[in-house]
Amino acid sequence: MAYCSFVLFVAFCLVVGATQNGNGGAELRPNPRILRGQVAALGQFPYQVSVRLNKEHICGGALLSRTFVVTAAHCVYNVDERELLGVQAGTVSRADGGKFSAVSNVIIHPKFGFDNDIALLELETPFEYSETIQPIAFNTWQVPVGESVVISGWGRLQEGGGLSNRLLYSRALYTLADVECAQASGSNNSTILCLYGPQGYGFCDGDDGGPAVYKNVLVGIASYQVKACGTPTKGGFTKVAAYSNWLKAIMFG
Repeated sequence: MAYCSFVLFVAFCLVVGATQNGNGGAELRPNPRILRGQVAALGQFPYQVSVRLNKEHICGGALLSRTFVVTAAHCVYNVDERELLGVQAGTVSRADGGKFSAVSNVIIHPKFGFDNDIALLELETPFEYSETIQPIAFNTWQVPVGESVVISGWGRLQEGGGLSNRLLYSRALYTLADVECAQASGSNNSTILCLYGPQGYGFCDGDDGGPAVYKNVLVGIASYQVKACGTPTKGGFTKVAAYSNWLKAIMFG
């Protein structure tokens, strides 16, 4: 089954950076961008990071502490140990700037498959906090329905297009009730955060693993897209609250 980087109902064009192979594993593919997004100012999203393979952007992520970054599991599943997996923080440029740290440990959720698309990256060199590098808290509660969330990333500007050179963000998505998501997808998954937005907005390939934020708290992780970037559809974000105990156990354990 192809891992479709999530377009998050609203054109969250995240064509998942990974597709499952015949052995049930996943293969990395290039990632996504925020459609019709605004250009972020330096330090506006100090928790936003770029997850990199051999110094090239593959996915987004969110800094939870000096030593831990959360991202989508499909972004880092089956990474070859000979390749350099790392994180770039403190920049709005996809190509340069900020600070880099190699990843010393990849902790993928033990039940990762199509669901449970979440992973923690432990950093070899802890980041020093600054005006452009800051952690974000994650939620342990249900996000209210009908609330606007902020998404950000360096994903593709359009379906099949190139990655954005600058960090982009959008406030066009809003939360839906789980029952509405279930009606649209045909399945009821309480670990998926349902978001929706107008035609032509949302996630695209390269935005995978990136944050969905409500009132300065991390509530979702870009996981998959059902259709092409910019197509309104429901689903796509791993619900952080569903994994808060798992995150705490590893980070503070």
